[in-house]
Amino acid sequence: MEIKIHNIGSYIVKNYLLETPIGWIAIDTGYKGGENTFLKRFSRLAPVNELKYLFLSHAHDDHAGFLAALLERTDATVVLNPLSIPLLAAGENAIPPGAGFATQLASLFDLVKKDHSFPPVNREMLSGRSILVPDESAQVFRDMGLPIRIVFLPGHTSDSMGLLLEETGQLFCGDAAMNAVISTARHTIWIDDPAAYGRSWDKMLALGPGMLYPSHGSPFPPGDLVKYRHFMDGKKPIVPKRAT
Repeated sequence: MEIKIHNIGSYIVKNYLLETPIGWIAIDTGYKGGENTFLKRFSRLAPVNELKYLFLSHAHDDHAGFLAALLERTDATVVLNPLSIPLLAAGENAIPPGAGFATQLASLFDLVKKDHSFPPVNREMLSGRSILVPDESAQVFRDMGLPIRIVFLPGHTSDSMGLLLEETGQLFCGDAAMNAVISTARHTIWIDDPAAYGRSWDKMLALGPGMLYPSHGSPFPPGDLVKYRHFMDGKKPIVPKRAT
């Protein structure tokens, strides 16, 4: 089954779209205020009413920033982890105990961006507009006849998920890995739980992907996961000042 991949975002924040026989699937949104650009670029590819699903990899401001706006302006259904629901309602990136930046370089991001809030998405907004994925037995896209596997990838956040195109091996990993300038050794800049993060890397390797598509930066081969798997071993995240 042919599933075409489009990116209408940027190098910094990808807006991947999957063009499938049952309609279009958007992987995440982006920072708040980006909905007009998103819809304008989407409309160049297809009518907006063909956007059927919004897959949320996790509830951070750069992934759910204009989710509320898209719920108002499209008929799309959100596919999400139930753990995302209270985080979306809070409208701000959570800082669990022990969470922080992966490296000193990554911690500089806090000097550049101090506001990590986004328009909240409450339960009422999701009512009748969402499909919950409580665990990997709930393969909602497979049930629709699509060769798309939902994969749980916690560590960056507790609710982190990705999508594996089973016929081609393309893995959309959200922030379970990163390949942007500010990241080091393909690791994301923020980690809630280092142990869980490492296990998610092992899991991605076990899936045998052909290529990884992070939400930030360029796609990269799975050999990079092998090369840099050890990077976070024994390291503790750098807690941001706003959490102290």
